[in-house]
Amino acid sequence: MQADSSPLECPQSARGRYSSRTEPARTQATSRGLKTRVGAPDAESMDLVAIPAGRFIMGSPDGEIGRSAWEGPRHEVIVPGFLLSRCPVTNEDYARYLAENPRVAPPPHWSKVLCDAARRPVVGITWHEAKSFAGWARCRLPSEAEWEYAARAGTEYPYLLGPSELDLMRVAWYRQNADGGIHPVGELEPNAWGLHDMLGNVWEWVEDDVHASYVGAPADGSPWIDVPRAHDRVVRGASFYEDSRLARATVRDWRPSTGRCDDVGFRLAKDVG
Repeated sequence: MQADSSPLECPQSARGRYSSRTEPARTQATSRGLKTRVGAPDAESMDLVAIPAGRFIMGSPDGEIGRSAWEGPRHEVIVPGFLLSRCPVTNEDYARYLAENPRVAPPPHWSKVLCDAARRPVVGITWHEAKSFAGWARCRLPSEAEWEYAARAGTEYPYLLGPSELDLMRVAWYRQNADGGIHPVGELEPNAWGLHDMLGNVWEWVEDDVHASYVGAPADGSPWIDVPRAHDRVVRGASFYEDSRLARATVRDWRPSTGRCDDVGFRLAKDVG
């Protein structure tokens, strides 16, 4: 299957720690519209999954391949129950948002979205634009702790379903199988809690500001926010660019909150009740 090649590139100044990768070639896409539905979405239309309350050890265990100090120290986090979208927000979802909010400017790449790209994750969205979409959808961005807790789904496997790269291939589009581009959401297996594309395909914005380690991080699942807020935000999950060393449940990266990248999208969270 030939993957979509997004025309928007992420400038070097808008990349995080993992900025030395070799990028695959991309082609231009044709300009076509996407079908939209009328009205703000609800929990059912955004396909939110109930994530049970629980506790987990956040961060990479010693000896995990690719582990860095950026992913530690390991610490226990108690996470209240919440809702999380089954898949990243798609071009179809974002087209609906733009139709309902004509004063909102589309992302720079929008006129070049492929006509068959409705179910691919929307990219080229700044953190602030992701926040605005989440507010319109009566949702929010997940915290970094919520994201990792939901991705792991009660396991400590680096690749969600198991410890080997064969397990990663079951759940993620990454460098070795993505054919150089983004794929429609939900094509591969979900994790144990029914969430798709938690690893690979696109990095995902979370609420948290960037910190060099977890020293001082909240232990209650809430986002780690500076006062005043930092310029950079955490992204999680890796993308189609990364290899298996980075496409792990515990890997962290960052982007400027105003950055636009062709491999960064987002998914929605919502408080229970």
